[in-house]
Amino acid sequence: ILSFEIKKTFIKMSVSYIYHKGKKVMYCDYSQCQTVEATLAVLNSAKLEYLKSKENFLVLNDFSNCVVSNEFMAKAREYGKELFDERTPKTASIGITGIKKILIGTYNIVVKNKLSIFDSKEDALDFLVC
Repeated sequence: ILSFEIKKTFIKMSVSYIYHKGKKVMYCDYSQCQTVEATLAVLNSAKLEYLKSKENFLVLNDFSNCVVSNEFMAKAREYGKELFDERTPKTASIGITGIKKILIGTYNIVVKNKLSIFDSKEDALDFLVC
């Protein structure tokens, strides 16, 4: 009899809130996402936050070390047009390098509220709350 142990890797897929200079910021942490499915799960979690509330959101996305694909960007554009644009006065992103810069550029063409790119979390948060 053969027995197999299936190991599943669980990553912390996170949408949380940070308070910076007295303002609430939604923090979408993609930094542990190493698959398209994981990045889509975080994006869907963000969408659920919007659906649970009528409030507007300041958003910080951390794309450090993650996988971003055309599939993810297509879904982000879809959600952006149908939901995020109307309720997101400002969005900042960190961890944008290489091909991610090109993908973000195409995203910014089709959405109303553009993603602003920063080198540090602190700079991004300062931008969001000013």
